[in-house]
Amino acid sequence: MKLGYRLILIVSALFIIGVIFWALFAPKEEITEKIYKTLKEQETKADLSFKLVVLEEISNGVKYWELNAKTAVMNKSTNLATLKEVNGTFFKKGKAVLRFKSPAALWDMQKKEIYLDQPLGYDALLERKISSLIKTLTKPNLSLFNLPETYKKLGYWFQAKNLSWKLTDQKLVCTGGIELNKGEVTGKADKLEGDVAMEKIIISGNPKISIAPDHQVPATVEADRFTIISAEDLILAQGNPIIRWENAVITAADIKYLQNEKVLKLSEKVKINYRDIQAWGDNATYYTESQKIILEGNAYARQTGNELKGEKVIVSLKDKKISVKGRGKFVITEEELKE
Repeated sequence: MKLGYRLILIVSALFIIGVIFWALFAPKEEITEKIYKTLKEQETKADLSFKLVVLEEISNGVKYWELNAKTAVMNKSTNLATLKEVNGTFFKKGKAVLRFKSPAALWDMQKKEIYLDQPLGYDALLERKISSLIKTLTKPNLSLFNLPETYKKLGYWFQAKNLSWKLTDQKLVCTGGIELNKGEVTGKADKLEGDVAMEKIIISGNPKISIAPDHQVPATVEADRFTIISAEDLILAQGNPIIRWENAVITAADIKYLQNEKVLKLSEKVKINYRDIQAWGDNATYYTESQKIILEGNAYARQTGNELKGEKVIVSLKDKKISVKGRGKFVITEEELKE
């Protein structure tokens, strides 16, 4: 009896594990596939069809989006609408902020969700310039999102493989291979989500950003996710952040990039490992253009057995040297004296 009971428990546990594994790793229906599958089904099941139709989402007196489609078909039983050759606009606080063009779209009227296939999106302020921009575009292997280097400069635009939006959180979501460009910053990830004005964007799914000043070796930052706050030109590395520069590894509990100042700010348990250099500090500032890191708060560095302590300790990655700024202490080993 006990053996049979154990076997039942084991089989049940394996079944549950199998279900969880399937849920996590089973292939998901791509947005493009979902749209065109629904389009085909709608051809025989549609209750209504329109040409040159305008659709919009208004909730509690607030307008969220507007779609202009060349053709549209609706099915009342499934509450789905499929659209072809779509021009649209997303609104934020009553203001048009994002315009887009998409060859096909799906609107789930019950769930209040929109799915777009291969949309080209752009800041509403770029309306006059978008025609010339379109001429330069090619079909990308990745979904490309382009933000201005500084918030004061005009416009963002993107060429995505897919995009979705839902009323419950009012966020745009893009999945698959993603590349985000913002001046000297390039980000790669599997998922992007943000508000319709692209003022706050989160990239996740094996994300990393590369910071490449002119004629300098780039610094690569890895983390569980990155939050780009456009209005502040600020990028937050959240969850196990780490910086790599050539074979240098720099870690800290918190890392953020201040793009206007071209510096990475590191705080809490900062540690540097680079060739024969090891350094520690409570906080640090990494100047990406000069490749110098200034450690502060219990700052300490060691190189080839020599120790350096001070109010501020400088590690020059490019020169492979350590130095002290302000009051400090330098300890030379016997081996150094013998040379």
